[in-house]
Amino acid sequence: MNKYNILIVEDEFINAQFIEKAILKLGHNIIDSVETGQEALEVINEETIHIIFMDINLEGNMDGISCAKKINERSNIPIIYTTAFSDSQTIKEATDTNLFGYLIKPFDYHDIEAVLNLTIKQNYLKKQVISSKKTTAFTQLNKGYKYYPETKTLLKDEALVQLSKKESSIFYHLFTHLNQTVSSEYLNEYVWNNKRISPSTVRDSILRLRKKVPDLSIKTISGFGYILEKP
Repeated sequence: MNKYNILIVEDEFINAQFIEKAILKLGHNIIDSVETGQEALEVINEETIHIIFMDINLEGNMDGISCAKKINERSNIPIIYTTAFSDSQTIKEATDTNLFGYLIKPFDYHDIEAVLNLTIKQNYLKKQVISSKKTTAFTQLNKGYKYYPETKTLLKDEALVQLSKKESSIFYHLFTHLNQTVSSEYLNEYVWNNKRISPSTVRDSILRLRKKVPDLSIKTISGFGYILEKP
């Protein structure tokens, strides 16, 4: 059995200890157990982490979802959320990150075992899909990015860049007009299907996309639209 390096981000000691014992019993490695989002980011910078158990309701300036979004900006580590809440808004926000599993408190050993095994399987299948997509035509962008327009798949140093459906659609249309300006009206028509949206909706979506691809040049052309530049 493969052993995975796991990070626990949980500010409740009893829950953190319970998850840790379950993971060790399942034969995996606990790299660290931290209480804040900032500590989690520091561990990510220094250690090789394969899976993260992330409490959504962390104390401090950064909750679990905000922390996960920052992690997604630099890597695609699968995240299993733990929370006492299961409202639709929380789940919707969580799905915008690299969500692989969800544990509602209180949970038991078998819940942890099931979600961890499913995450490992899903991540393996995702890598297989990425591998199969490499057989299709792609364009080499700068800074280690590859884009497969047929499948709308973006890789950074051979790792999948996790984009939401809207972000993926925006990137596709910017790519198909590489080095050309794409207007907000065009994006509204082809990404939002001419729905009534405010100008800030497109702007905010572009901002989120930029954060996920910081090494690519997506520029705002004032009064005209946006452009994806390739040297």
